[in-house]
Amino acid sequence: MNSTNRIDRRTLLTATPALSVAIAGVSRAAEEENQLPKGILRIGCLNVKAYSHLAASWASIINPSDDEVRLTGMRITHCWDIDPEGAKGFAKSYGCEAVPHFEDMVGKVDGIINGGYYNHGWNHILHEPYLKAGLPNLINRPFTNSRAKAGKMVETARKSGATILVPSAFEHNNAIAGAKAWATGKKLASYYATNGADDYPTHGIHGVYMVFRSIVESGNPVVSVSYRAKSWHQAPGIMTFEHRDQEGRQFFGTLDQTGGWGTIRIRADGAPPRSFAIDPGNGYPYNKTQVWAPSLWAFERMARNRQMPQSFDQILNKNNIFLAGWRSIIENEGNPVKLDDVPEDWATPIELPNRPGDTTASLFKRRFG
Repeated sequence: MNSTNRIDRRTLLTATPALSVAIAGVSRAAEEENQLPKGILRIGCLNVKAYSHLAASWASIINPSDDEVRLTGMRITHCWDIDPEGAKGFAKSYGCEAVPHFEDMVGKVDGIINGGYYNHGWNHILHEPYLKAGLPNLINRPFTNSRAKAGKMVETARKSGATILVPSAFEHNNAIAGAKAWATGKKLASYYATNGADDYPTHGIHGVYMVFRSIVESGNPVVSVSYRAKSWHQAPGIMTFEHRDQEGRQFFGTLDQTGGWGTIRIRADGAPPRSFAIDPGNGYPYNKTQVWAPSLWAFERMARNRQMPQSFDQILNKNNIFLAGWRSIIENEGNPVKLDDVPEDWATPIELPNRPGDTTASLFKRRFG
């Protein structure tokens, strides 16, 4: 293994007690059982089968085939799914161990990656053991379907020293990093963004996170969100974000939920408008490294240095923006909804009308209520 992918074990062992024990364990396992190279992070995976980024892209990057180079310093060693047969199939494909209970990976892994969609209404249950154990957690979007559940997860993480990453491929890429850098320090006037979407909570949310990274993180908080469309589960749709910058100046931006990869064109006082477009990459390895691997790299970096790419407050704010947009189209006829007006216990739907017959949500309801 290339030395650039190795852990500085002394640094990690002094980072935090939870991680130091985990890393020491993986190093001993590698030395004694000769299974993993020294310093590789053992990763446990939740929700690996239905509508999961793990099955679609992440797993093949973390556990590559023999004819592909390793792009991370991680290895999937365990997995769980609400459908046990789905977990067994994933385990066979990627050479890991399927566990019968979602909490069974505590003490066996150095970090958790949750790749699914249908589980987000129960993430506060699924991640509780790993947050209490102080582990790094990657939680695929959406984070949760209510403010109350999001607050519970963040509170648990704060108390235990756990870290959380809630990523979208549309925010962890070079184009949107460039958009944030360009917008920072400028007085923004407006922006127009586009995003591919078949439904709001699985793909429309990509555009919301893209706007958050490029506009909100450059110093322009969202006040309210409106979302107008014939249906929240099919394109097209138009979202409008009301912002106030750090000087209290109001401006608006539009996200067109229409199709294709994400773009954003930003206008600022005293500067020509600037456009940024996400490049998905062509051919190996660019089809993996342009938009799919960066979220995993952000997670691995967080797991190793214990520094979150976004703070807990930013994660909660990003989730609130997402919920406000959904409340606008479901309960407010597309009119603006202020972030503070989303009730704590208001919960969004889980099932997707454009995926009829999927039993994943019913399995979760049967298990967790």
